[in-house]
Amino acid sequence: MPSGADLFELIFMGPGLVCIAFLVFCLLLGLLRRHLPRRRQAWRIARAEKLIMSGHTEDGLALLLRQGAWPRRHRRPTPDAALADLLGYHSGQALAAGRLDAALTAATASADLIARLRPNSLRHATSLYALGRLLARLGRDESALAHLEQSVAIGDAADPDGEALVSRALFAAGTSLALHRGDRTPEALTMATHAAQLASSAPPKPADLREMAQGWANVALALAQTDSGLDGCPAAATALEEFRRLDRTKAVEGGEGLALACYAAAYAGHRAGDDQALTAAREAVQRFSELDRPGDALAARRLADARRLLVQITSSPADAHSEEIR
Repeated sequence: MPSGADLFELIFMGPGLVCIAFLVFCLLLGLLRRHLPRRRQAWRIARAEKLIMSGHTEDGLALLLRQGAWPRRHRRPTPDAALADLLGYHSGQALAAGRLDAALTAATASADLIARLRPNSLRHATSLYALGRLLARLGRDESALAHLEQSVAIGDAADPDGEALVSRALFAAGTSLALHRGDRTPEALTMATHAAQLASSAPPKPADLREMAQGWANVALALAQTDSGLDGCPAAATALEEFRRLDRTKAVEGGEGLALACYAAAYAGHRAGDDQALTAAREAVQRFSELDRPGDALAARRLADARRLLVQITSSPADAHSEEIR
């Protein structure tokens, strides 16, 4: 019978040592296979960020997009949702820089990634809303409306306790404006009313977000009410007040919201024979002119509509119908 020393030598100095070494190797290999891809992914994401920040937006976004496609190609676990957020953020950066194709590519990839990571969640609804607004800027109205309507449906279903009323109000307001551009006035009014109800029920703090939601909801409501033969002036006045307050406090300086609020005030006021419509129309033209960017079809359309409305106010009888903003 082998002694203890013999057993020790057999296990640790003979074939047993090879078996143990092999087991350790397999364990280390498993750990490396798990952690190295994520380290490579983190390095590539950092590299993509540097490319974007240095002005090489398309190259950086392309690298980020390859990261988003990597898990599907290699059947690895999906990346963290932070990658989707990063794509969404740089979509906005590309849009601000006038790179609309890059912005659309990144926004589409972000929405697709979130749909796989967290389907039918509030984040999913938010990504669809962002993508819908971007599609509207590119003049792709039908596709934009489909994404915006989906954002409302998913957002309302995902928030039964009403903890995201501000986001849901923005979804509904954006959808109402898209419906209005498509001459679907009854549906636009229903959606704008829904947006206004959500915004009015939102918690008082943070105040800036509540005011923004109320501003957008009332812009949509003013336009839809006016086209429905109702008095849109109160809603337009509320929207203008909210956006001017945000502008004064520098929470949101100028921007699309204030320009649209000026247009809504002029649009509803002209229908109602309000003398202040002319002042609001002039400000709308000025503000839309400042927002006009090459390739932004929606901004160009709004500027053209604001100019037509100004011409109609200055040359037509007070009760003449103005051109709708589309």
